[in-house]
Amino acid sequence: MPSLKRWRLVGIITLTVLGFVLHYLFSWTNESKLIGLFVPVNESVWEHLKLGYWSVVLFSIVEHFFVSRRVNNYYPAKTIGVLVLEMTIILQFYGYTFIAHKDIFLIDIFSYILAVILCQYVAYTIFRLHPFSILVNRISVAAFISIGVLLGVLTYYPPHLALFKDPHTGTYGIAKEK
Repeated sequence: MPSLKRWRLVGIITLTVLGFVLHYLFSWTNESKLIGLFVPVNESVWEHLKLGYWSVVLFSIVEHFFVSRRVNNYYPAKTIGVLVLEMTIILQFYGYTFIAHKDIFLIDIFSYILAVILCQYVAYTIFRLHPFSILVNRISVAAFISIGVLLGVLTYYPPHLALFKDPHTGTYGIAKEK
């Protein structure tokens, strides 16, 4: 059985590879609206948050069978980890584009990898804390699921805010509205 630290390394590699695959899945499926619930449908920051979230979901399904009984706070760790991942992506993107005045593909890739590393580190840290209450675990599960629902719903009904706007086409969400 791999150690908990080794699982974090496997997680970093898996989330990075899954993020790459999920990035292109919408175009590979001829822009399937169903697949669009789970993967980016445009180049907006919001849509790219799906890469991290759904990668964590897929990895967590497998990891759950091997890790969840050996650690404390499995669900809070996953929820807080994914929130750290998402916030890291947002803050890095708006931070560097504020300075550079443009988005840079290589920086976006490294930002995602750094966000994945932070996600795994935070989860590892929370796994090792004293057990949280049942209420905190339940709230974590609800929050984790809510994030996924929100990512999907706002693909179809995006507000017209910068976070949701494709910087290359000026469109929002799957509807391709300007």
